Amino acid sequence: MTHEHNVCAGPFGAVYDFYIERPWLARLVLGAMWGVDPRPFYRSLSQVAELPDGATVLDVPCGGGVALRGLRSGQSALWFGLDIEPAMLDRARRRAAKHPNADVRLIAGDMYRLELDTGTVDLCLSYGSLHCIQRPQAALSEMARCVRPGGRLLGSTFLAQGGRRQRLLLGNDDFGSTGSAQDLRDWLHGAGLTDVSIDREDGLAVFSAMLPEVSQ
Repeated sequence: MTHEHNVCAGPFGAVYDFYIERPWLARLVLGAMWGVDPRPFYRSLSQVAELPDGATVLDVPCGGGVALRGLRSGQSALWFGLDIEPAMLDRARRRAAKHPNADVRLIAGDMYRLELDTGTVDLCLSYGSLHCIQRPQAALSEMARCVRPGGRLLGSTFLAQGGRRQRLLLGNDDFGSTGSAQDLRDWLHGAGLTDVSIDREDGLAVFSAMLPEVSQ
């Protein structure tokens, strides 16, 4: 187990859990605090509802389970949510109870050493995590290992080119290695992912990438 931690495990996380479930409020809070627009995050998360029933999803780190809001009503899925903080898993467990058709399995673990078989995940989600850890390249490589050929990885992260307010907030021990948009592209390509899309070059970036199909 590494010494990484989830900054949202404390009181800040309870506040985050409240406003992130309310997009209108998230726009106000994140706009005022970080100077960012969360709407691309919600658009990205809507892709969860497009999965066929029975798809396998890996949410890492799952935090309080906010990504579960992407499930459509009655949608079935095998959902693995992993976080290093037991407090976050407790919050995610409460959210999971609202989705009885999904088989949600919450795991305390290390995102650098995921206890999932290689090539078994249809969709991997990693929202708001890479700027909190010291080795984002290693974490992305481990996530990509779990994705099946043709599967996708969706996520979001703060980038180093954000505004002054953002740089001040990120410049403390709660956060890790914040990279540029080019760094993020390099990390994703280095993990063996292709079809990389990053929605912006500064601030809060939402990204998408695919593990290529195996050629015959």
